Amino acid sequence: MAQRPTHLSGLNVLLGVSGGIAAYKVVDLASKLTAAGAVVKTVMTKSACELVGPASFEAVTNSEVFTSLWHQSSKYKISHVQLEEWADIIVVAPATANIIGKVANGICDDLLSTVLCVCWQKPKLLAPAMNDNMWNNPAVRRNVQQIGEMGYKLMGPEKGRLASGKIAIGRMSEPEDILEAIGKIASQIKRTKK
Repeated sequence: MAQRPTHLSGLNVLLGVSGGIAAYKVVDLASKLTAAGAVVKTVMTKSACELVGPASFEAVTNSEVFTSLWHQSSKYKISHVQLEEWADIIVVAPATANIIGKVANGICDDLLSTVLCVCWQKPKLLAPAMNDNMWNNPAVRRNVQQIGEMGYKLMGPEKGRLASGKIAIGRMSEPEDILEAIGKIASQIKRTKK
């Protein structure tokens, strides 16, 4: 039996999933993170739940999925505060124009946007995915610049086949590439903890 890679062993990853069609690829990312030794807790928007069921993330991470500010959990009484304290890094994939706009403007109207507002001092990686016209919209470009200035790291988007069938910029980076970027951030976190 092959040895499982554990280069992310002990890393607490809060995985945010927003409502883009690329959400199905994030189940694979969650699985890869878990296999690499990370502890993964998932926060999903209502729109993300329309595309991929929370049970898929629960199955690959062996961990509870959070879907609402009003989520009842025996372990987390105040989800957004407890999740922030627990997380070493926050990863949002796919990061839609909607969630990027909320972050850039301090809007907290669901669990994911609230957690991102609370976690402003933690390392954060967003993997944008959206239609190329949305990505090139001046308002989205302004929001992307704003979150960059706030310390958010972006991975992608890439050029490739979009949900519309068009080949253009807007495709979410592949899970393997996102995993590699998380590994680089994790190595910086481990150095600062020593």
